Amino acid sequence: MVLEVIVENIREASQAEHFGVDRLEVVSAISEGGLTPSYGAIKQITENIKVPAMVMIRPHSHSFHYDDYDIAMMQEDILMAGELGAHGIVFGALTKSGEIDRDLLENVIDWKGDMDLTFHRAIESAQDIDKAYAVLREYGNNITQILTSGGGDKATDTLDRLKKWVADSQADRTSFEILVGSGVTSDNIGLLHEALHNTQYHVGGGARLDGDFSKGLDATKIKALQEAIK
Repeated sequence: MVLEVIVENIREASQAEHFGVDRLEVVSAISEGGLTPSYGAIKQITENIKVPAMVMIRPHSHSFHYDDYDIAMMQEDILMAGELGAHGIVFGALTKSGEIDRDLLENVIDWKGDMDLTFHRAIESAQDIDKAYAVLREYGNNITQILTSGGGDKATDTLDRLKKWVADSQADRTSFEILVGSGVTSDNIGLLHEALHNTQYHVGGGARLDGDFSKGLDATKIKALQEAIK
């Protein structure tokens, strides 16, 4: 089982490591949904923390569509993350019409080299989420996991689709896994796990003191999250 927790800096990454978290998603600007973290933040974490770090690659929060200037920046950030020793990257992109941006995805797969790749919740913004999932399935050997709520604002809103996707991913071990996220807390992760029998869960505010990103990680909540998916 994997419990992934969002962190913004070395302080939070150190806390997460101390509390036994399995994987980190490293971001900046969590108030905007998470953007690419700084060189300094990535370097401090990869040099000092043993927990695998997945680095967000997202240059802005306006949409999940990116122009040539954005893409050039994303390429540099991906290469930087690899050079600094990141375990992987977190990325997602759509065309203006709301479909998976195949061209950019294929470039990112090439640029990332041996790093893992999480395709993030951009899938929730697709014009047709099931079609978007089917497209990503075509790249399953090059995508490590899809971070998704199954289309709802929270993972608990769309259990039927999540059940289908989890079963589909588990039927083909050569393809990506489903990383269930959005609104996951110590209060509902037991329900989610009982319904889905999934192997990976992603937690943000649900791992924080008072659910507040301006505060540190909550050891009690993280322990409860871990116990629920044992």
